[in-house]
Amino acid sequence: MKKPVDIEIINDISRIIKYHTDLGIKEYPLTPGLEHFLNKMKESSPEQPENKPRHRLDKTSEPREKKHVFDPGLAEKATLQDVMEEIGDCQRCPLCKTRRNIVFGHGSAAAKLLIVADAPGRDDDKNSAPLQGDAGNLLDRMLTAIGLSREEVYITFLVKCFPGHRAKPRENETKTCLPFLFRQIEIICPSVICTMGMLAAQTMLHSRKSLFQLRGRFYNFNDLCSSELEEKIVLMPSLHPELLLENTDLKKASWKDLQMIQKKLQNT
Repeated sequence: MKKPVDIEIINDISRIIKYHTDLGIKEYPLTPGLEHFLNKMKESSPEQPENKPRHRLDKTSEPREKKHVFDPGLAEKATLQDVMEEIGDCQRCPLCKTRRNIVFGHGSAAAKLLIVADAPGRDDDKNSAPLQGDAGNLLDRMLTAIGLSREEVYITFLVKCFPGHRAKPRENETKTCLPFLFRQIEIICPSVICTMGMLAAQTMLHSRKSLFQLRGRFYNFNDLCSSELEEKIVLMPSLHPELLLENTDLKKASWKDLQMIQKKLQNT
């Protein structure tokens, strides 16, 4: 007699597969253990109609719009403090209800490396500072490995407010916050932008490709913007320290990204 399928197991597997797909992992080695598991699942699953139509979204298709539009209303903001004052006690999107503090950014206004992560975490929100806790400690070690410190770089977020328990900010929330990030970029005028996280990479590159498809190379950020930037800026998509803590095998890929950034900075 066939046993009913364990729905919780199926849901857990679905979440893992989605997570791996987002990272760009498309296939797994067929080990004896995996083959045994798949055979067990096949035996316990109800039969499905063979000619049932399946619809699949193309996650790699690119949006039509390829240029970031800068907000002319922020053009007169000459310093980071001016932009922070413009944000004020922001109520422009629903994230004002899930945050404790606005996490604007931290570091040198003359930084050659600008780090842009997806959104503040709980520790960041509590301390009103970017990339705190275990992820922040790892980032500090990563920067030290390429001869930098927090005080020499500038760290900020795609959105400045903690999104609560949700996995990531919604599209309208990201669009609301982008003008402030772009003004930070114009004022700091870094040589390299390093995005840390899939949402930051996809947003800054106008892409729907997975982070693992995007990372490992530089992109010309000037070509992605509607306005003229004073200097040429390149962008490197990389992995968030939080992801590296959960998947230590990915540290090698992150280290390669950092080495490329270090070399680029040495040549500027």
